[in-house]
Amino acid sequence: MKQNSILTGLKETKELNLRNNFEYIDAYSDYVKKTDNKIWSRGQKRFLDILYAKKRRSKKTQL
Repeated sequence: MKQNSILTGLKETKELNLRNNFEYIDAYSDYVKKTDNKIWSRGQKRFLDILYAKKRRSKKTQL
């Protein structure tokens, strides 16, 4: 009985997570459609620069 309720809870959590992911995708695609390409590209560059800077820092600390 207890295992069944755990599985039910996991299934509900999985469905909620999936709905949240779809909502995020919808919101992000609306943002991309409404945003000028130069502004969007600038944001992507900033994001990637931060991402790769962290990666470089973590490699230096491992050495």
